Amino acid sequence: MKLQVHWNGLIATPTLREHLERRLSFALGRFGEEVGHVWARLADLNGPKGGVDKLVSLRVRGRRLKTLMVTDSDSNLCAAIDRASDRIARAIARALDKTRGHGREHHQLLPERARTPRRR
Repeated sequence: MKLQVHWNGLIATPTLREHLERRLSFALGRFGEEVGHVWARLADLNGPKGGVDKLVSLRVRGRRLKTLMVTDSDSNLCAAIDRASDRIARAIARALDKTRGHGREHHQLLPERARTPRRR
C-alpha cells in the first residue's frame, strides 16, 4: 500500500504521521494487495480558531476497486483519522463483497424441500 499525504493548514508532525500510518495499516492490512494506493488529505479548515474543523479525507484505489472516498471531521484530528480509517475499511469490504458475488443481490433462496412422511 502506497500512502500519499497532503497537509493543508496543519503542521506535519512525526507523531501525527505515525498515527495515520498505524491506523491505516491496521484498518487496511487485512485487504493485502487489494489496496494499491491511499491518498490522505488532512486539513484545518478554521485555522487557530478551534471547533469541529479538522478534516480527514481518504481516497483509496486498488486492483479490483473503483476509487473509494470517505471524509470525516472532528475537533480532534486523531479521532477524525480513526473514524475515517474505519469507514474506508468498511467501504472496501463492501466493494470487495460485491465483486466476489457475496452481496445481497447475489443470494438466492433455495426452495424448501418437500416434507415426506417417514415410514416406520
